[in-house]
Amino acid sequence: MKSWIVSKPGELSSAVAEDAALPQDAARVRLARAAVSASDIAAFEGKTRKPPVIPCRIAMGLVGESNDITLKIGQRVMLSPYRHTEKGTLIKGVDCDGYLSDFVTCPRSEIYVMPEGISDESVVFVEDIARAVNALEKLDISKTQYILLSGCTVLNFIIAQLAIYYQAIPIIVDRRREMLELAEDMGVYFTANPDEEDLFDKVKELTSGAMCDCLAIDADFFPEAGKLLSCLKPGGKAAFCGTGTIPTKASAPIAEIVAKRLEVFGIQSGDGELETAINMLATEIVKVDKLVGKLQEFKDAPEVFKQLVEQPTPGIKTVIRF
Repeated sequence: MKSWIVSKPGELSSAVAEDAALPQDAARVRLARAAVSASDIAAFEGKTRKPPVIPCRIAMGLVGESNDITLKIGQRVMLSPYRHTEKGTLIKGVDCDGYLSDFVTCPRSEIYVMPEGISDESVVFVEDIARAVNALEKLDISKTQYILLSGCTVLNFIIAQLAIYYQAIPIIVDRRREMLELAEDMGVYFTANPDEEDLFDKVKELTSGAMCDCLAIDADFFPEAGKLLSCLKPGGKAAFCGTGTIPTKASAPIAEIVAKRLEVFGIQSGDGELETAINMLATEIVKVDKLVGKLQEFKDAPEVFKQLVEQPTPGIKTVIRF
């Protein structure tokens, strides 16, 4: 088994180990695709835990060997981003080793068989969809409500699709014109660029003066609440979504929260909604094909991680091909 390990902050080192005996109720999976998320980059930079750790919190592959009768050799499977223990839920690639390896051994409880019709690249979006589901459940979004989305990120593109599915109205905010164009191409009718127009006035215009009912901030990339909370109506709800990598300098205008009696939630994971997310992919409620960047090769992982530190790609998913 060959792996890339964060050996020290800012460095991936190659490691080779012999395959151990396969435990009961477990399978050995040959990796085909893995996604690089914000938590993986934070681990690479040494921001979340001390090395060594194998990054990549979600992946898919083919069953190569199994001690569980419910799994067949050659089946396409997704590997869970989470490990549940007596001490709580661990995040792969952060709290325990992730999937940046050519082969991995996983207990059956962390393996999900993939239905036909979902591409290999789409599988690695399952956790993002599950996080979006958790966010919208907390926000309790309903028909005709307006939801403001901070940043054209993978997560917010998915939240926007789900909002439209639930017949709510997303408004996505970003300073990158090309990403706003992508949002429009994906069916988001209302967008705003703070560099080109006053955000409060724009939201007031788009909502006919009603302002927004909900706000979702992808805090891994755009943590500041700033003027966003002023765009919520009194009694509105805000969800700060992150993978545990939010910088300590992030802040929110507490006076605005108190004065408007806002409800604020933190969403870190998609735990509990992975099967729902898989179904949403299979039924094409959520489409992610436009969110896949150029496939990167497993052998090039060190260069890929360094490039993502220098040039993050919050609107496009970086996918490793094995």
